[in-house]
Amino acid sequence: MQRLNYGTVGIVGLGLIGASIGLRLREFKLCRRVIGFDTDDSARKTALSIGAVDKTYDTLNHLGDADILVLSVPPNAIIPCLIEADVFCKMNCIVTDTSSVKSQVVEWVQNYPLQFGPRFVSGHPMAGTQHKGAEHASAEMFIGRAWVLTPTETTDKSALQGVKALVTSLGAKPFVMGPEEHDRHAAILSHLPTILAAGLVQLGTNLVHPEVAGPSWKDLTRVAESDSELWAQILMNNREQVVSALEDIEFALSQVRQFIDREQYESVLEFLEASRKAKAAWQS
Repeated sequence: MQRLNYGTVGIVGLGLIGASIGLRLREFKLCRRVIGFDTDDSARKTALSIGAVDKTYDTLNHLGDADILVLSVPPNAIIPCLIEADVFCKMNCIVTDTSSVKSQVVEWVQNYPLQFGPRFVSGHPMAGTQHKGAEHASAEMFIGRAWVLTPTETTDKSALQGVKALVTSLGAKPFVMGPEEHDRHAAILSHLPTILAAGLVQLGTNLVHPEVAGPSWKDLTRVAESDSELWAQILMNNREQVVSALEDIEFALSQVRQFIDREQYESVLEFLEASRKAKAAWQS
């Protein structure tokens, strides 16, 4: 595995994703040092104890050493972090993020005079678990996972290549697409499943014995245990695409409901068979 051309990587936000990035970098010695930033004292201590970082700070005024900076904070904290980081980053620092919603962030960066604006490459790893916190971090978190990058026409090409190198070193596969295209994909592939899982769990609580649930129920509802505050922010920040995805799934469900209600066996069979074939083709 090739060592990165960065002496120091800075990570803001030492939760599940941020700590997993640090673990990977340090375990394979991909850079000289990793410095972490978090206002939560317990998060900083945990990140240090598991070896995700070399040193931690509770403010960003120690960012000067970072050659590349990763903002791994909730959606509502991205823009405040960008503003603060712009004050303390060195001139040639590359900046990226791991937020689940891209359009708002990218549009804001394009209209705000950040000194590192052209060197900001917004990104989103399509990885994670239902757990939160550095204590659940894993150096294997990103192996084989897609990591979407959403550069613009004004993005510095060397910065994009730098973030691609970081993503690849973490074991992920970089995909480049527009921010709106990303948000549509994320709404269907990530955000909608979380809503559906939450709805299924709430239906299940009305049963007398929900404990008899089998593997399919547990698989479908796994993400219902995810961080509620984080997911409320994600859904609200991507509300247009999430609402559109909800309308689409509501239409599909209404069709199936009608097929079943009208005892249209062949229509139900066709619906399920089309989905089975699509899933098989997707996995091949």
